[in-house]
Amino acid sequence: MRIVSIGGGPAGLYLGILVKLTAPKHQVVIYERNKPDDTFGFGVVFSDATLGHLAAADPETHAAITRGFARWDDIEIHFRGEVMRSTGHGFCGIERHALLAILQRRAVELGVEIRYEHEIRELADVGPADLIVAADGVASWVRDRLAPHLKPTVDVRPNKFVWLGTTVPYRAFTFLFKETPYGLFRVHAYRYLDRGDSTGSTFIVECRPDTWARAGFEGASEDETVAKLEAIFAEELGPHRLIKNRSIWRNFPTVRCKTWHHDNVVLLGDAAHTAHFSIGSGTKLAMEDAIALRDALIEEPDVESALATYEVRRRPDVESIQAAAQASLEWFEGTERYLGLPASQFAYSLATRSLRVSHASVARRDPPLARAVEQLLAQGAGRAEPTPPMFVPVTLGGMALANRLALAPWTLGGTDGGIIGDGHLVFLGGRATGGVGLVMTETVAAELEGAPAGMPGLASDDQVVAWRRVVDFVHERSPAKIGAQLAVFAGDAPTILAAAAQRAGFAGFDLLQLQTGVGALAKASADELCAAVSAVRAAWPADRPLSVRLVATAILADAAVALARRLRDLGVALVWVAAVAEAAAADAGGRLPAAPLADRIRNEAGIPTAIEGAVASASDVDAVIAAARCDLVALDRALVYDPGFAHRAAEATGYSR
Repeated sequence: MRIVSIGGGPAGLYLGILVKLTAPKHQVVIYERNKPDDTFGFGVVFSDATLGHLAAADPETHAAITRGFARWDDIEIHFRGEVMRSTGHGFCGIERHALLAILQRRAVELGVEIRYEHEIRELADVGPADLIVAADGVASWVRDRLAPHLKPTVDVRPNKFVWLGTTVPYRAFTFLFKETPYGLFRVHAYRYLDRGDSTGSTFIVECRPDTWARAGFEGASEDETVAKLEAIFAEELGPHRLIKNRSIWRNFPTVRCKTWHHDNVVLLGDAAHTAHFSIGSGTKLAMEDAIALRDALIEEPDVESALATYEVRRRPDVESIQAAAQASLEWFEGTERYLGLPASQFAYSLATRSLRVSHASVARRDPPLARAVEQLLAQGAGRAEPTPPMFVPVTLGGMALANRLALAPWTLGGTDGGIIGDGHLVFLGGRATGGVGLVMTETVAAELEGAPAGMPGLASDDQVVAWRRVVDFVHERSPAKIGAQLAVFAGDAPTILAAAAQRAGFAGFDLLQLQTGVGALAKASADELCAAVSAVRAAWPADRPLSVRLVATAILADAAVALARRLRDLGVALVWVAAVAEAAAADAGGRLPAAPLADRIRNEAGIPTAIEGAVASASDVDAVIAAARCDLVALDRALVYDPGFAHRAAEATGYSR
């Protein structure tokens, strides 16, 4: 085979190395437009897990890379005069120039042809090739040329960032949060060179666009940028200086492609996908792409089959990392919303920002941080001893809940004219006695006209009496509260919902929730929804909380936050954020997909939130509560199929309620 790589960065070089190790007779040619010593940026970060993959793929390259490492286990957070240190993380940094030199030498030793200062502008320019690898980076012209087939999307994020270096010898992965008259600056800093008297660290500065503009960076040259930032961070830098290397302000582009290959052309690394620098995975992804592609080329009989296998196997891991990176970049885009948190909770929120770090993981890596947040939450609830976050009581709009677990609305149906029977009593009663703080009904119709067949109702006295039987059972047999989720399908929504709200009050429900995902409210404008909320709030008992359920994928985040502020002012006590199955796959890798929107609503609009959707474990529940992303977590399948979820979670943590 003749394999050609367009681009001589880590992706193209490492693929060439692996191919020649496995199949020395294959010809591998790399076209690189720059000189061998040209490189941009400063340091590259690897985790211990990534190093294991590299060691298995090519022990010799792995050994050469690790000899040049600067290592650290700690993360250090500088926030409002406090320095918080977290340990047990396991990171390594290496100078980007040194990494490229290692890969270049190894590739040449194995017979890879590297043609420097040779820019390819057309696919035909590479000559005959069995496989063309587009490793030409985030601005890939190959991706753009094949866009009709690859269907790429590029999401350019709002925050500004600039990549700099410094001689400050950071001994931990360091986050600096600097409040200035211009606004908040965030710094991501880590050491990549620690050899005798030579030290080098990456120093990435990030800020919101309005902060950037107020600080006068628009139109600033590299030298002006360096001078301004040295003045802003004079205290943090001390006698050290900042170093430039094509250090221009940028906006991060999140690149995704519907497919990564077409005919005999395949994308690798940043050309195919990007992950925000806050999780340090760009080079990792590129080199692991190369491993996966090499494996597929070995196993499959032809290039077409190999590229299909490569993508099927590799895409889930990439999309999982991209989901984590998306959550992380959104945290940094909105760091201002967390400035009011206590220092320990701010640090915890930062540590769990990717939604892939559970409370159990924090407790293993950094027991003092986990305990500090547990103590903080317990004290806020009037308890002396630390408590697992999910079991900390909470009061929402006057409704006191024993813990932060809820049963999400789960459709049972099968009613007789909207009147529920024993099935609802057994199901809701069983989950209430299982230990959760709140059980929610499935969607209940405010009137039966237009409602799906079998849906329960709150439109008649008989329906109210049937619900009262369930409510009384929950109250008598458990400390749990019970809420009704109300929808309207026809007629004048505010009037009908108000009448149903009165009936819900007669039935004894502790919480009333308006369902905006179906029926008339699913199509309502913000003004129409607020009109319905006003009518219901007036009809619903003043001492009981009102909630509104929003679907995360049905409303843009900025619009949701603005709507939540209006709902808060109308007397809504809780915004319940749900994520449909598609969101679990696309937005958060199947893990807590509703959390980012609930986080924004809670911390920007100042209203308590609940999240409903995919929850991986009890420890994930603890994490989102401890990080102040929401106040309540509603379990669906986990609780439906395991009524004793709460009891088992308590036993697993040694917590006795």
